[in-house]
Amino acid sequence: LAQALCLAQLVGRSGRREGCPLRVAAWEMQSSARDARPYCHVSDYPGVDVMSDSDEQDLLQEARPPRRWVRRSLMLALGAGVVSAAVCAAVLGQSKGRLRYRRQGDLQIKSSTWDVDPDSYCGKMEVDVEYKDEVSGFGRNFDHIPSPELCCALCQAEPRCKSFTWVKDAGLEGCPSQCWIKGGTGTRVAGYGKVSGIPPARPTVGTVPSGRGTSQSLFCFSLIMPYGSESKLLAFQWQKQASIFACDAYAVYSNVSVEVAPSLSTKVVNSNLQCKYGGDSNTALNSWIFIAVWDKLIDDGQYRSYQWTVKVDPDCVFFPDRLGPILEANTGAGYINNCQYGMHGPIEVFSVKALDMLSADYAASEDGKAPKRCVTEQHFGQWGEDMFMDQCLSKVLGVTERPTEPKLVCEDHCDCPEFFWCRKGGDIVSYHPMKTVGAYEACLGNALAQNPGSAAALAAATKPAAPVAAPATTAAAATPSSASYTSGVAAPASSVSYSGALPSSFGAGVSSGSYSSAL
Repeated sequence: LAQALCLAQLVGRSGRREGCPLRVAAWEMQSSARDARPYCHVSDYPGVDVMSDSDEQDLLQEARPPRRWVRRSLMLALGAGVVSAAVCAAVLGQSKGRLRYRRQGDLQIKSSTWDVDPDSYCGKMEVDVEYKDEVSGFGRNFDHIPSPELCCALCQAEPRCKSFTWVKDAGLEGCPSQCWIKGGTGTRVAGYGKVSGIPPARPTVGTVPSGRGTSQSLFCFSLIMPYGSESKLLAFQWQKQASIFACDAYAVYSNVSVEVAPSLSTKVVNSNLQCKYGGDSNTALNSWIFIAVWDKLIDDGQYRSYQWTVKVDPDCVFFPDRLGPILEANTGAGYINNCQYGMHGPIEVFSVKALDMLSADYAASEDGKAPKRCVTEQHFGQWGEDMFMDQCLSKVLGVTERPTEPKLVCEDHCDCPEFFWCRKGGDIVSYHPMKTVGAYEACLGNALAQNPGSAAALAAATKPAAPVAAPATTAAAATPSSASYTSGVAAPASSVSYSGALPSSFGAGVSSGSYSSAL
């Protein structure tokens, strides 16, 4: 009806002052920071400024329709408007409030900024609202954050954060969205295209259940860079006796000997931990790094005293007690695949039988520093270590028992998009990635709130695990050269530092980040 009345303004406007430009009517949508409403706009005819009387009369004569067509057009427009109004009223009556009136006579169209899930763990979120904080003194922004849910989780992961605002389109290339986390709740103001909210309370982490003393014994290890966030993550895990420190035995590897925690130093591997990024997903091409790690682990021989060896990335929140039931159900397996797309690197679980076969392939090479067949029979230049190991065992060495267990890891790259809440069930073995101590602690607490662990697992947490003795040397290991890999494939050189599954850390003391760096 309003459209018909708008057109009537033009059709009924026959008299004009001399020299005035032609006018046209248009039905448009007006958007502002406060609302979005339709309005009727009568504007200048494009390209016409001032006309002579004769030119104007000629143009008007061409433009003015016959009166019978004017009357017919008005009747049709008014009739269509009445029908539209009736349909609108019927829809409004069935919509249960989906269409809302903000002011009398001003139709408010449903916001397309975001549809808030009423069951969201984040709790209260307000659409088209910004919380302006100008007094707390703390704020941080993250680029390419695809949802307000993730933005809320980023806020919960930062102890200083009290509120957040997610911007749907911040004008960034690729994913254009941005997340602002703030040290106060601030003032509530209108903000079209924004979603604001307050994060759930940070959980308190109590006793972490242990995976020690079960029928499926575990030797667990992590590889870390000797500096940066990874050593801080391991120190926190040690303090909580979580992740690899809740296994029957554990070891931490690096390219130099560093003290991770009191009485805990890294074991030295013969690698500079340098690699390139590439492949289909632009991930770390770190196969040669882990060839050196497995070489060290096999030489130490500690894995042979346990039924399973578990490789865990430092940013992977791992619950050994939840792994036990899965291993009991797969006692004859060579190793456990953790994703339908192939084995992913955050957590890898191998039987002693599979590692004995890998050890034999190392022994077959001339210098024993690389698995001979797995290196010479595969083209792995664009592979990460997870794909190298998966293909090495299953395709080259013939480890056929490889069951897939999706509960082994929850991560975005394997169809678990809400990994950041760490609340996908009490039987999920690990969540990845959590790259700061704050994010790791929040994930640990959220997951334990769903399943604090059995009485036996909590009791076992009071018994210390058996660390693998680290060498006393503190000298950096030499960078492997092509001469040291006499199995026939030279070790590649590069200038990009290895840092696990993702290239940078979440919120490591910087004012901005990105989705890949956020979690």
